Amino acid sequence: MTIKKRFLISYIGGIAIACLSLFSIICIVFYVTTGKIPSPATLYKTFTEQRSLSPEEELAYIKLRGIAKSDPDQLLTPESELKQMINQFERESLGVVVRKQENIAYYSQDLVEKSLIVHFPKFDANNIETRGTIDNAGRLYRYMKFDFYFSDQVPGSLLVLKKENNFLEFMTKWGVLVIVTILLVALSGLLFLNYLLKKTVITPLENLGAGMSAISDGQLETSMTKPVKQTAMEVKQLTDDFEKMREALIDSTEEQAKLENNRKELVASISHDLKTPITSIIGYVEGLLDGVADSPEKRAKYLQTIHTKALSLNELIEELFLYSKLDAAAIPFHFERIDVKEFLKHIIEEFQLQDNQVSLQLSNQQAGPSYVLADRMQLNRVFINLIENSMKFKAIDRPLFIQIDVSENRGMVAVRVADNGQGISAEQLPFVFDHFYRGEEARPTNTGGSGLGLAIVKKIIDMHDGQVEIESTLDHGTIVTILLKKA
Repeated sequence: MTIKKRFLISYIGGIAIACLSLFSIICIVFYVTTGKIPSPATLYKTFTEQRSLSPEEELAYIKLRGIAKSDPDQLLTPESELKQMINQFERESLGVVVRKQENIAYYSQDLVEKSLIVHFPKFDANNIETRGTIDNAGRLYRYMKFDFYFSDQVPGSLLVLKKENNFLEFMTKWGVLVIVTILLVALSGLLFLNYLLKKTVITPLENLGAGMSAISDGQLETSMTKPVKQTAMEVKQLTDDFEKMREALIDSTEEQAKLENNRKELVASISHDLKTPITSIIGYVEGLLDGVADSPEKRAKYLQTIHTKALSLNELIEELFLYSKLDAAAIPFHFERIDVKEFLKHIIEEFQLQDNQVSLQLSNQQAGPSYVLADRMQLNRVFINLIENSMKFKAIDRPLFIQIDVSENRGMVAVRVADNGQGISAEQLPFVFDHFYRGEEARPTNTGGSGLGLAIVKKIIDMHDGQVEIESTLDHGTIVTILLKKA
């Protein structure tokens, strides 16, 4: 069963239950107060008995009751002024009945005597119940009654009647129109509710289903139709969530395509960088086998070149393996609280012992330790790569000088590594963190670089939730700034 049908059944059921509940409450209240099971006739009589008198009814009743008290006998045969008074009351749609004993002495023309005799209320000398409803030839009349005694002490009764609208007469004349009107109003209400339901629930859900079908066919660019303002809150939320899912799928697909493209580029770069040293090694080995190196000096030179190329190839494979593991998040990081200044001092001392051609200097812009949460081994690899990169690309006409500064700002510790090397051109600067990037000059390998050093640096710093920034001017030097969260 569709949602639309379920809601329609709910509407009809709700109306039916409300009507039955209201009718049951009315019946229970009526039974508790009157002790009788209610019927349309009893309900109608009870309603008319409780209704207030009109001014005409009250005036007629008071005047005639006064005559019944002072001179009741003249009610038997009304004459002169009394006759005119009764005629005036009858012109105002009132009826007058006078009874003596069991006989009707006087009654208005519209009334039926036989029916009056049958349905006339009982005599009550105390006049406790003075109001009620009487049936006269099938028509209901509301009456005010006054019981008294004539001069000969015979009991008498005075009735002032007001004709009520007959329910059956009304239904005969107007019932079909009333029922049709009620049904039309009810049907219009149901159709309006059904229209609102379709507009605010069904149509948005159909649009959502169409969007799902489009996505299942691979059409991720098809956005969800924006729901109208009156749409149900749950449907709006569902549409928004689905739109977010679609955007996430687009991002994921684009990221997957980007990763696939990077993988292809990586394979191509690996092939190129592995092929170059291997080709050189094969060439020198063939030279040895063919006897091209015919002297001990040449053979030693060939073997030294083969050894150098093999070391370069081994370094490339090791860095490639490290980069792949970092890219796949396969290397566990063990974070600890480290004083960056003390950490850098040991690295600088190690390099100064290995190579006296480089001048390394650590300066502090503020006193005291600067603590960060970092993996000691990986952070060591970061600064070694940066220093070795500066040494590989030092200027030919001047000695290499590397300045390392440590500072703190807004909860971050900044380590600034500046050198006076070759520098990087503005065109190449945006690509230096890409893997296997070595510039545009035919990817030179004479410096011994693999093109993965800065890419590895960025990967490691990203794993520390830090940032890497680089500034450089060709022929003047390079500045790399590492930003880490203060611990």
